[in-house]
Amino acid sequence: MNLTAELSQLIDQLEPIARPGGQGRALMVMGSRPGAGASTVARELARLAALRSQRGVWLYDLDFAGNAQARAARVQGPAFDAALGRDPFWALQTGAGRARIVARQSVVANLFVTELQSEPGALEGVALRAAPDYWTAVRQSIDLAIIDAPSQTTTPLNLAADLDGVILVADARDPNGAGLQARRAAIEARGGVVAGLILNRTERIQSAA
Repeated sequence: MNLTAELSQLIDQLEPIARPGGQGRALMVMGSRPGAGASTVARELARLAALRSQRGVWLYDLDFAGNAQARAARVQGPAFDAALGRDPFWALQTGAGRARIVARQSVVANLFVTELQSEPGALEGVALRAAPDYWTAVRQSIDLAIIDAPSQTTTPLNLAADLDGVILVADARDPNGAGLQARRAAIEARGGVVAGLILNRTERIQSAA
C-alpha cells in the first residue's frame, strides 16, 4: 500500500486538522493483531498531518520502554515534560531511580514524539488510565495527537472514551475479521468510537474518520 497517497486521503477527511475554536483532535491507531502494521500507519499519519499543522502534531508511543517511534522519527533537540502540568494518562511505576515521559521534536517540522527517559532499572511498569483533563489540555495546545497503541494488550482501551476515535489497522492478507469485530466491541464497550478501518498492504483504504 502506498501509505503517503492513501493516508493523505484520510487526512483530507480531518481537514481542518484543528476544529473550529482551536480544539485539536486525539486519535488512537491500533492493529487487529501484532504485525498488522499499525505503528507504521501511525507514524506516517502523524508525519503527513504535521506537514499541514500550525500548532504541531504529537505522536505518542505506548511502547514506552522500546521508544521505537522516537528512533524512527529521529527526534532531536531539547526534551520537555509530556505531562503538560496535568495528571497524564500514564502512571510510571518506578523503583530506585527516576523516569519520565518526554516529548522531543522530530526532524519533520511540527512533529513531536514521546519517549521514555529513565535511569537504568528505574521503570518497573506503566499503568494507563482515563485522564480527560489531560486530553483537554492537549487539544488546547496542539492540532492532532496520534497514539500508537500495541495490539497485544487491551490496556490502551482504557483511553478510548477520552479520545475522538480509534483507527483499526488490519493486514489485508489476513484481515482477521473475527478479531476486528471483537476489538470494535471492546472499544465501544469502553465508551470509545471506531473512527475508521485501514487495510494495510493493499491498494485500498477504508475509513470513516
